[in-house]
Amino acid sequence: MLPFNQIIHHLYGRGSCLLYRSSSTVLFHHHQQRLFHLTPVFCAGHSKWQNIKHVKASKDQQKSQLFNRLIAKIRTAVQKQGGADPNLNREFGDVIQECRKANMPNSTIEKAVKRSLEKKLFQMKLEIIGPEGSLLVVDAEVDNKNFFRNEVRKILKKKIGFGFADDGRALSLFEEKGVVRVKNIKNDSNFDLEKAEEIAIEADAEEVHIDEQDDTILMFIGDQYSNTRVKSHIEKNYSDQFVVIENSVELIPYVRTEISEQSFQQVVEAINEIGELEGVNRVYNNI
Repeated sequence: MLPFNQIIHHLYGRGSCLLYRSSSTVLFHHHQQRLFHLTPVFCAGHSKWQNIKHVKASKDQQKSQLFNRLIAKIRTAVQKQGGADPNLNREFGDVIQECRKANMPNSTIEKAVKRSLEKKLFQMKLEIIGPEGSLLVVDAEVDNKNFFRNEVRKILKKKIGFGFADDGRALSLFEEKGVVRVKNIKNDSNFDLEKAEEIAIEADAEEVHIDEQDDTILMFIGDQYSNTRVKSHIEKNYSDQFVVIENSVELIPYVRTEISEQSFQQVVEAINEIGELEGVNRVYNNI
């Protein structure tokens, strides 16, 4: 039997497909064919550090960062027409449902809504260069840009090799993707990945894999417009198996960078500390 790469070369020619390899499967993408793969290993930055959860945080940190992201969503939604009335503002109503699924206390929701109505908020992205070519993009919504930037600067000063990048330098190395995160009904890590693959294909997602930060969460990823479609498909057809806990457009790096263990630990610490700041939605990285 011919080796897999020779079969692909025979069918499509040299250089016409991308290979994706995981512990259980190898898949390919031809230029005329939609990409779909499970638990990808990135072709660049392929190292032992990518075999562990590279932005690992404690359960408390994960919960805190999820709440921060949902609070940022509340702030964005409240600014839309209809304000804080879920009957007039569908986006606000959807975010409140996400908050309840994440078990966010009502007091936290009410505080976020009140603050959003009282203060004007600004969306911002801070681009950061880290050690050994690592990059961070901080996505936040704050009422004082200068104050927030200074808070991030304080964190970076405690680290070695970090600094702010020129506008666009880091962002140009990321692409926007639609991401839907789900938990199974039992709220555990026992996922049927074959079934998840079927759902992803049905919903026209590009890939599905376990969240690197939390192995009880499954991520469906597609183009930047896919998240609403995938969310609706899962809620309509698979509500007896999965609960959608988050639905957003996120930044995914085109290429992952390999760094040393020492730098890796520094980057993870920076990600977790910045992620704790009020107003932070996400801290994206390319490691």
